[in-house]
Amino acid sequence: MPDRSVRSMFVRLRSILLAPCAAAALLAVGCSEHRTFEDDVMSTHRKMTDVFSAHTFVTDEPVELKTQGPLAVDIDNFAGDVVIRADRKVERTFVEVRRVSTHGFGRWNESREALDDAQWTASLEPRTGGGETLVIRTDTPNPEEHFHHMEILVVAPALDTIKVRTTNGDVTIIENQGSVDVETTRGDVRMMTPWPMTGPMTIITSEGSIDYRVRGESKGVFDCETHGGRVNQRCEYGQWLALDSNNDHDRFYAVLNGGTNPVVLRTSDENIRVAIVPDPTEVGPMIHE
Repeated sequence: MPDRSVRSMFVRLRSILLAPCAAAALLAVGCSEHRTFEDDVMSTHRKMTDVFSAHTFVTDEPVELKTQGPLAVDIDNFAGDVVIRADRKVERTFVEVRRVSTHGFGRWNESREALDDAQWTASLEPRTGGGETLVIRTDTPNPEEHFHHMEILVVAPALDTIKVRTTNGDVTIIENQGSVDVETTRGDVRMMTPWPMTGPMTIITSEGSIDYRVRGESKGVFDCETHGGRVNQRCEYGQWLALDSNNDHDRFYAVLNGGTNPVVLRTSDENIRVAIVPDPTEVGPMIHE
């Protein structure tokens, strides 16, 4: 008769081996109103990765909010990925949060209990000048905060300005109509929108790539710099003046359509890609140079 530790290990191994079946079942269920097929594929991939890494996780029930007009979003997340997307097919705004503990093998019970420490709030607040701001805050009092992160998904009928603060996480913003202010670490940032961008833009990360994709009617004074990567730019429409003598493979300064609004892009160890194209959102999960 195997001892208790061996039986426990067998149960965990069996759970891991059964995970692909569970993943297939998840995909077979289909998408919720606010989720795309790509959302479900990526969610299943993350869950599979977490299972094999001995992480514990829970996806909270989505919050539905009635919002009017383009919504501003303000997110302060202590750690983790953030996805903010406008979807003209939805009639309400959805907020979905996945809490993850990464204590690993040998600390299953601690990891599971620590999930309850990670908390989040989402509220609608009036915005100066009219409209609403969705404010999301996350926090954990756990002394081992570095073992926690929150994955946030926001889907709204229309988006205005976006502000995101997170760490150790990717940030994706799709179809915003207003300015963007993003700061993260160790994460890729992708901002792509079919709306002309004429306001100030700031995207700062480290050890992650930046993809900035907008229409040709956009404007801006572009100040792009990476330490350890390259700045790649493609302008198919609009007037693009790049005459600065300091422009190099890792530094790019240019003016688009005579704009005066600053567009500041900063990263390290990875590339910055700027694309002024007719269909900025017509790309897949991978963007090639």
